[in-house]
Amino acid sequence: CGPPDKNQKCSRGRNMKLCISAVLALLFTATASVNQAADLTLRFGTPFVTNSNLHKAMEKFAEVVDKESGGKIRVQVYADSQIGDIQQLIAGMQLGTVDMAYLGVGNSGQLKGCGPLNVSYLPYLFKSKRAAEDALNGPIFQELYEQCAQSAGVRIFAVGGDRSPRAIVTTKGPIRKPEDLNGMRLRIPPIPIFRDTFEAVGVKVVPLGLNEVYMALSRGQVDGQDNGFDLTLSFRFQEVSKFWSATDHVYDMGAFYVSERKWKTFTPEQKALLKRAAVEAGALATQLGEELDKRGLEELKKAGVTYVVPDKAAFEKAWSNVYKNYEGKVWPEGLVQRIKSAQK
Repeated sequence: CGPPDKNQKCSRGRNMKLCISAVLALLFTATASVNQAADLTLRFGTPFVTNSNLHKAMEKFAEVVDKESGGKIRVQVYADSQIGDIQQLIAGMQLGTVDMAYLGVGNSGQLKGCGPLNVSYLPYLFKSKRAAEDALNGPIFQELYEQCAQSAGVRIFAVGGDRSPRAIVTTKGPIRKPEDLNGMRLRIPPIPIFRDTFEAVGVKVVPLGLNEVYMALSRGQVDGQDNGFDLTLSFRFQEVSKFWSATDHVYDMGAFYVSERKWKTFTPEQKALLKRAAVEAGALATQLGEELDKRGLEELKKAGVTYVVPDKAAFEKAWSNVYKNYEGKVWPEGLVQRIKSAQK
């Protein structure tokens, strides 16, 4: 109610009542806004690039959760390593500073008590994408996820979203056989089984975060990296590395991680909702990933990349003994054979 003038007076009568009514209306609106706010807000991070198929899957997850919870659960999505790279996200979930993450299944293998999950990165463990999907959602891996949750405080509560098969993408080439890699410097994920895999064929392993790879390739600090269409095209690595060798040595899937500390606070209904949302999000990631893989060759052609299918049998033979560094040590004796035997 502003200062009075000759046309309007803020009296103690009708105008004062209007002023009080206006204040009460504002208070009611503010209270309603608080009541409509989410009861639970979850921070969901990833190193994947904004607008990539994997990031779109995360947005779908958040959308489904918001809709089915009636706005009571809100998921805040952070792409591009905004709240941490892979290692920082996993550590954050252990500490409780990060609620959830969308990563690869094997990224958990670095955690204490989660070593057996490194097996998912063993070269040529899976025959195909479908075989990988069945296995990573099957009873053998479900047992490993539970062990990891109990030991490390980080739970994989759902697996969904086929990743592009890993390839070897280099600035020198083409790479047709294992011997062609001897002496090359490749950016390899900072995961022991990847290091052992590539050192077995004479590669000088250079561990770098994904956000550092483009510059390293362009400056000649590394000669290549191993990722499929999904990450290579998302990070535009094809602009600075012109040789693609379709080794298909690892089939991976996106995994929905959650802090075990946070998971224990959820009701059974909330857990079921998050799992349903993950299934929908994973299906979208798979669909978009398949579309990306189909147009991937055209994207490489546009970028002037030489695409070759190498001698996969030779690579499989060169890497046939990698598992021996882990069998009976990092994972139980016979685990690799159990996984391979269960594939159709």
